[in-house]
Amino acid sequence: MSRPTTRTPVAIFNSHVEFVDTLREALDREGLPTATALLAEIQDGTLDLVAFLEVHDPRVIVYDLPRPFERHWNFLRLLRQTDALQKRTWILTTNDKKALDAAVGASDVIEVILGGPYGVADVVDAVHHALRGASAQSLGGDAYARRPFV
Repeated sequence: MSRPTTRTPVAIFNSHVEFVDTLREALDREGLPTATALLAEIQDGTLDLVAFLEVHDPRVIVYDLPRPFERHWNFLRLLRQTDALQKRTWILTTNDKKALDAAVGASDVIEVILGGPYGVADVVDAVHHALRGASAQSLGGDAYARRPFV
């Protein structure tokens, strides 16, 4: 893999353009540059994910798990198995954590997940914690950490 041209602390992968823009602006105000992509672009191959990672090399990935959970969960697990994505911190977001747990099982597979309702400020806080290497348990509320992610 070639050297990244820019070290971008945070990548945002989400299915909602409005949320991507709002979160990007909030992180930018915090001095945290972001690189963004829509989940559909990643899943259908429109976005060259390998090139994206080479260019941006994010430390933290904020990844949304929309419905249908099984399909998106399986895709995430495939992504997570690739060499380029294994050593990154993942913040997973979903609007319905209980339904996600029911669909994929409540096994120890998630590093950080924010269940709905969550706001941009919650995600920004989780990103700061992840960049500092802090435990997700210190976030409180509906965020929690579980390892390993396989």
